[in-house]
Amino acid sequence: MNDTGQILRLGKVTPDILRQVVSVPLFAGLPTDSVTELLANAEVIRAESGTQLFSQGEPADRFYVQLDGQVELFVLTQDNRESVIDILAGGETFAEEAIFDTGIYPVGAKVVSDARLIAVEAQPFMERLSKEFHLVVAMMAGMSRHLRVLLYQISELKLKSTAQRLGGFLLSLTEEVEGEVRVSLPYDKRLLANRLGMKPESLSRALAKLRDTGVTDKDGKVTILDVSELRDYCLEGAPLDS
Repeated sequence: MNDTGQILRLGKVTPDILRQVVSVPLFAGLPTDSVTELLANAEVIRAESGTQLFSQGEPADRFYVQLDGQVELFVLTQDNRESVIDILAGGETFAEEAIFDTGIYPVGAKVVSDARLIAVEAQPFMERLSKEFHLVVAMMAGMSRHLRVLLYQISELKLKSTAQRLGGFLLSLTEEVEGEVRVSLPYDKRLLANRLGMKPESLSRALAKLRDTGVTDKDGKVTILDVSELRDYCLEGAPLDS
């Protein structure tokens, strides 16, 4: 599927790209030779911003390895609005669960920042795996780690206030554990609000609440005066807000 953006076919997976792929969680436990064989029929593409890769409910005939750019995963609500469940950056895979399970895409995927991707067709990939069961076991471990991350994200949506969810996201952008730090928002505030499961106006209110913990925002740059104080705030029990 391709709604508005263009897709440019770049050819097969090169050795340089393969070196990037073997560090992706899904393939991290596999020998390089095995990854090479699994991706022998895969194609590297460049997709422009606005390209819809697939829609929710479509047959899952391929999955993707994301090399760079940003891809938005979303579901459609009852009133046909897009509800974003994740925004992916480079070094990730998506839609692989669909080819292993139902054969149907449970979400839609749209490129929101020009991206290079590896499109992996399901049939030859699964045929290769059927001959090497030990590879399936290793890949399932990577998929399990991804599932745990998704479950954590869902629990955050249910148990944390909007300000705490925003604070937790900001903390994920730095490796510092104390003191002052400045981080850059990786995407615009509309996408960030969608990523955190809130409306843009709720994001603005959450930013205002975080000022009490020493968080300030200017032109996409966020200053955290005390990382440990913000972390303590995010771990507190709090009533849900809008």
